[in-house]
Amino acid sequence: MSDIIDVHTHYLPKIYADALRKHIAGDPDGMPIPDWKPETTLNFMKKNHISYSLLSISSPHFNFGDKDETIEIARKANAEGEQLSRTYPDQLGYLASLPLPYADESVTEIDWALQHRARGFTVPTNTRGLYFGTPIFDRVYERLNEAHAIVLMHPNQPAASPMNVNIDMPTPFMGFFIDTTMTFMNLLKYHFFDRFPNIKLIVPHAGAFLGILTDRDAPFVKQAYQTDMYAALRHVYFDTAGAVLPRQLPMLLTLANEHHILYGSDIPYTGSTVAAQLLSTLVNADDPKATRKMRLVQTAQHFDHFYDKHPKLEQLPTMLNMIVQMMNGAEVLTPELKDEILSANAMKLLNF
Repeated sequence: MSDIIDVHTHYLPKIYADALRKHIAGDPDGMPIPDWKPETTLNFMKKNHISYSLLSISSPHFNFGDKDETIEIARKANAEGEQLSRTYPDQLGYLASLPLPYADESVTEIDWALQHRARGFTVPTNTRGLYFGTPIFDRVYERLNEAHAIVLMHPNQPAASPMNVNIDMPTPFMGFFIDTTMTFMNLLKYHFFDRFPNIKLIVPHAGAFLGILTDRDAPFVKQAYQTDMYAALRHVYFDTAGAVLPRQLPMLLTLANEHHILYGSDIPYTGSTVAAQLLSTLVNADDPKATRKMRLVQTAQHFDHFYDKHPKLEQLPTMLNMIVQMMNGAEVLTPELKDEILSANAMKLLNF
């Protein structure tokens, strides 16, 4: 396969990376700022047969309390995205960032970006405690809806977290899922999908906790919000950034529109080696070679005495077990569904 499309991959414009170092002591979200340059993405694409990548800014959102700085970062980051899309027009596109929570300035930035090659937009789940979906941003939603815009929602650190628990756990490992899920519920509360049906919203990381919460929460949503949670889940799009196999993606497929699931690598925040392994599991899902590889891995797991004699390889059994589990989860992917997730769904969304 040579036409894979990656809708969830990140770039770090210089002004954004500089702002993170200026305003945040230590590692943002508990994770080091990754080194990034265009070759980082282009090399990953070449090695993994990805034809097109849609760049966006990750977390943290760049509003550090100074309005002028927020507006400047948004414009310069978007200008860098535009330049990358001009330099590599057949390989790279970008999702423009918005200077939220400043609604008027965000509408201005939407208009600028639509004239400067933006494929769509990326928005934070929250910026300084103001959550996407709340009516304070209605002018922004109205403009995005008018433009029939693609909008990738990216999680941030939750606005409020319990104290003195999991204090050493980086935010992406749990906090991102919490914030994504809370934001989706916020969208339901304010009838976002009924009021702005033309926005093509991408919910990241295979929907976070939505797969396991929907049956529990849907009756409440129906009664309290007069909203159909199941219908909303079939309306939106999802990407596969992260380790979505063996459990998360199969569960999501019971709720989502299979034509609305898109591939995402999440590099450089997910390392290239891990991202390549995750992609390989999707690519080889219907390949007989994958079955043979799984059997070899399962056989290797029985030789525990080998790892006892080679302590430097002590993590290998855990890694092999993860590979086996991912392969098992990938059994749900028919050749047709695999092609849709890796390519066809994004081609339709992007009008390729």
